Amino acid sequence: MLGRALFLLWISWTVAGCDSGSSQGPYAQAEQQVWRAVNSSHRGSDGVLVQATLRTFAYEIASAYARAEREDLGQEQLEYRIKRTVYSYVDGTYPAEDGTDINSLYFQYLVYVNPSFDARNPLEKQKFDNWRSQYVRQLVDSIYDRKFPILRNTYNERWGLTLYNRLVFIVYLSSEESQLKPAIADIGDRTFLVNQRGERFKASGLFNSYPYESDRPEGEVLDGKDYYRVFFPNRKDDKKTPIVAHDDEYFELHIEGLGDEPLRTLRWDLPLEYPKLAERKLPSDEEVFARKAAERAERRAKAAERRAKAAEARGE
Repeated sequence: MLGRALFLLWISWTVAGCDSGSSQGPYAQAEQQVWRAVNSSHRGSDGVLVQATLRTFAYEIASAYARAEREDLGQEQLEYRIKRTVYSYVDGTYPAEDGTDINSLYFQYLVYVNPSFDARNPLEKQKFDNWRSQYVRQLVDSIYDRKFPILRNTYNERWGLTLYNRLVFIVYLSSEESQLKPAIADIGDRTFLVNQRGERFKASGLFNSYPYESDRPEGEVLDGKDYYRVFFPNRKDDKKTPIVAHDDEYFELHIEGLGDEPLRTLRWDLPLEYPKLAERKLPSDEEVFARKAAERAERRAKAAERRAKAAEARGE
């Protein structure tokens, strides 16, 4: 995730509409369209703003394209970054009650593939690394399946609306237009996922209702801006029935007892509508390197030409 201060600055620009415009490249513009699709907000009569981003896999992909565009990277570097995002979830540590089959790949390998796995054995460790890499490689390859657009609602049964079978939300809070300083340290305990059947579910995490301690709000009370992250495994207690099904029409996030509002409701209508990317793939790293080398050579040639003309003007 972005550093806290940088994230708050970025989200402030985005909420204010300052991070968009025709001067941006096509991938940055697509990222903005996706951002609008995955966001929902609520400003109460008390002036407190809540802005929640559903971190879908398509949004992660669109963000990776936009960053690669800004940094002038090639396709291989783009795919590397997407893989790092995938690794951050498949290598994560999750509560046991979430289910063995959606715990870390290491835990799954130990339970389902090789119960006697010894990570200290170099050969066994290499087998595990190959198995893990194959999972990630196949997922990233599926992004580019030509039967489907790059940005879509489903990539496989665990990636799409969900990231590794989890609905992931980053919730931004602002009291800059409010006189209140509401308590937020336990706001994860007061944040619930509600499906279209009215069933309500608590967030799952290793630090109370937060995935990790770093995901809780920084302050005990909301005095300006803050944010937190929550995960909802997309399955009911039977470990197989999804909370939000592929044919559901909507779901909601409910936040209780924040400021003067007893309940704040944020809603996402399904399926989410994503834009089509200008191009499916970026130029290769080799092509980008060659172009940059040619541009450097051209700049050097122009600089040499300017120096020669200046010397000629001086009569040298």
